[in-house]
Amino acid sequence: MANAPAPHHALVMQFVAALLQRTLGCPTVEAHQHALQGFLDDLTPWISPAELPTLLEQPFALFEHLAFTPRGDDDEDVSVALSPGGEVVFRAWLRQRGLDPLVCSS
Repeated sequence: MANAPAPHHALVMQFVAALLQRTLGCPTVEAHQHALQGFLDDLTPWISPAELPTLLEQPFALFEHLAFTPRGDDDEDVSVALSPGGEVVFRAWLRQRGLDPLVCSS
């Protein structure tokens, strides 16, 4: 049980998947930036005003760590640590889905 993922791990993976669906395959840096901005814009109504200053800090990063490690069975392990700004965006993503970030956090 010591290696069991945090209770919200599956939700974080869904968040990462949603982000990647919007941004992977963009043919140019500009297209990628536009797709990422669209993802963030869609979450704006669910960002708490108290959390907004965290997103205004520059540079802004979603992840402190994100790694994909092949397992050899056509699958991969994903290791992710959200940055403070990433935590804000993740909580907004949860609210957008009608989930309570306080219940879904570790």
